[in-house]
Amino acid sequence: MFKRFIVLVFIIVSVNANANSITLNEFSAKLVETHPFFVQLSLSEKTSLLDQKASLTYSDWSIKAGASESFSGGEDTSTVYNNLYTTSYEVSAGRKIENSGANLNLKHSLTRNDKDSAASHSNVFSIDYVRPLLQNKDGINDRLAVDIASLDLIAKKVSLEEQAESFLASKLSKFVDLALKQEIVKIDKIQLDLSKQQLDLTEVKYKNSLTDKSNLIQDKDLYVKAKQQSLQSRKELIIERRELASLIGAQESDMIVDMDLYEEHTIMLVDPATFVKDSRSIQKFDFDKARLQRQLQTFENKAMPSVNLNLGLSSLGVDDKYFGSFGNRDYSWNIGVDISYPLGVRKELIDVERTEISIATINAQKREAEINDEYQINYLLAQIDLLSELVTLYLEQGALANEKVIEEQTKYSEARGQKSLVIAAQKNANLANLTNVQAAATYQKIIIDYKAAIDQLFN
Repeated sequence: MFKRFIVLVFIIVSVNANANSITLNEFSAKLVETHPFFVQLSLSEKTSLLDQKASLTYSDWSIKAGASESFSGGEDTSTVYNNLYTTSYEVSAGRKIENSGANLNLKHSLTRNDKDSAASHSNVFSIDYVRPLLQNKDGINDRLAVDIASLDLIAKKVSLEEQAESFLASKLSKFVDLALKQEIVKIDKIQLDLSKQQLDLTEVKYKNSLTDKSNLIQDKDLYVKAKQQSLQSRKELIIERRELASLIGAQESDMIVDMDLYEEHTIMLVDPATFVKDSRSIQKFDFDKARLQRQLQTFENKAMPSVNLNLGLSSLGVDDKYFGSFGNRDYSWNIGVDISYPLGVRKELIDVERTEISIATINAQKREAEINDEYQINYLLAQIDLLSELVTLYLEQGALANEKVIEEQTKYSEARGQKSLVIAAQKNANLANLTNVQAAATYQKIIIDYKAAIDQLFN
């Protein structure tokens, strides 16, 4: 709405755009591509993915093996042998079965007994299966680390996006500051030139006794202040260019900003009360709550009695020859249930109560954050409307100041006015331009903040 007034603003004549100039979008792309902050975020996400993969190893097979040799002997008449050498080995493989809580164990053992030079071999194969029926039913406790790691992976992705958006918003605001500083340097240079013109005019008048010394001193003071302001703004421009150049690994000479501070934006309007409920900043609390709720399920389950179904199947072969022990087998099976329940104060019950308190705390924190975020979005929307109207009014004011310059120049050219009045009008128009560009820069920064607040700045 305010673009139509730009043609009326006091025009600052400058050189053609530098070939090395950079736009806001180009700066944003290079920042995301090269800055170590985003590299760290990428590595952090990969670490979370590895954590999730590591949590799945609980169901991997575990192999165990062992061997032993023993001897017993003596003159005890109660034994049917004098010397007994026993050699044995055992190998087993076990694993947890996902989503069941069950343990499966496969075992093979071989024992050789040498009794007074007579050897026998016993060969055992067995399968044992233990499945929980109450505590850890369906593997709810075994899966805790897996479920938490899966939640953490999603939460990390959302958190990294939020961190990236906040970082990007702060640096893009600095980019707008640099664009503003470029314009301020030009404005201060014009103000310095006009102050010099005024001083030169006053010196001529003073030499011709057309003005008193106090006016001369006043104009000298204004000129010195204009020099100070121009010097300060130029030095600040150098500092800001160096800072932003270092962010993207560029040369200072490449940080000539190409940005229309008066560009008006069409923003995506949202209902703050509805939006904040699913915003990235609020999802943090949802993930925290989901973790606690998942832990609560395990704590409540651990408070139950431990009831396990035990199934076993084995085969035994005995022979005086090694290979013969693999035949002539006897088979057996077993089935049973074991129950255990500790007495006294249960740690799990304390954990349940503590977790319920933590969930209630998360709910309160989430509601507080929703109130704050809703207020922030409403504030930014109000600021956008206000600054749009202010920039329009400032541009109208600037247009009037420019008309005043034209009027004073016309009067001076027709010998109906004074040169000092022309310079004063030009100074006023220049200061009006400063107000315009400052308001326009603030508008651009508010747009950045608003896009960040509604999760639209970083994708």
